[in-house]
Amino acid sequence: MQQASSLRCSSAMARRICGGLLSAWLLMSLCVDAQAALAITGTRFIYPANAPALTVRVGNTGDTPILLQAWLDRGDTHADPSRLTVPFVLSPPISRLDPQQRSALVVRYTGEPLPGDRESVFWINFLEVPPVTTTDSNVLRLAYRMRMKLLYRPSGLAGKADEAIGQVLWSLDKTPGPDGQMALLATSRAPYYVSIPQLELGSGTQSISWQGITLEPLGTTRIALPAAKKAAAAKATVVHYQVAIDSGETLSGSARLQQ
Repeated sequence: MQQASSLRCSSAMARRICGGLLSAWLLMSLCVDAQAALAITGTRFIYPANAPALTVRVGNTGDTPILLQAWLDRGDTHADPSRLTVPFVLSPPISRLDPQQRSALVVRYTGEPLPGDRESVFWINFLEVPPVTTTDSNVLRLAYRMRMKLLYRPSGLAGKADEAIGQVLWSLDKTPGPDGQMALLATSRAPYYVSIPQLELGSGTQSISWQGITLEPLGTTRIALPAAKKAAAAKATVVHYQVAIDSGETLSGSARLQQ
């Protein structure tokens, strides 16, 4: 007869050791399946006002079925999907994708009023849920969530969306804001949202970088500067950027700061 062993922790040090041993055992016993299988065609989506619908292509590149849940929000990442109100209908909201299967989601504008002099931004959420089987008791499966912009574009907007970055004026606001920090200001005179995957203030080792910046149309976007970089920011005279255009490509450019 084999007797089950037990580990007794009679001191703080022993309890810490026990906790470490337990964590190590759990890590060894669990196999993590951490590979996303969902593929989406595109990085952001444009919905022209005169379009009857927008099609979003999706696919399963994995070897097992996945469940896809999709919904739209106005920018709140923590909002409950069941309580959201957006002027679009997305179908199907839940779908099963078999291995290597391709499918499409359809987005339709419901006609509720939106500003006619500028773009409006929404976000499409994609939640990939892997299957659970009876043999997966020791496998930790992760659900993946991705969010991509949906831009509603009214008819007759002035200029071209791909040239909107040229209508942005850059300047430094050296007066501390509510967060106590100086800021880089981007004032856009264009009616289009400008998506900047990479932004750099200054050059060389003293430059300040950001990723994933979105500039709002016909307004000023305030980009906080790190407190430790005040001196470097004060000496900067130029910004360098990569900007996303409608085709999905990114273009590189630069602009001088307004004095």
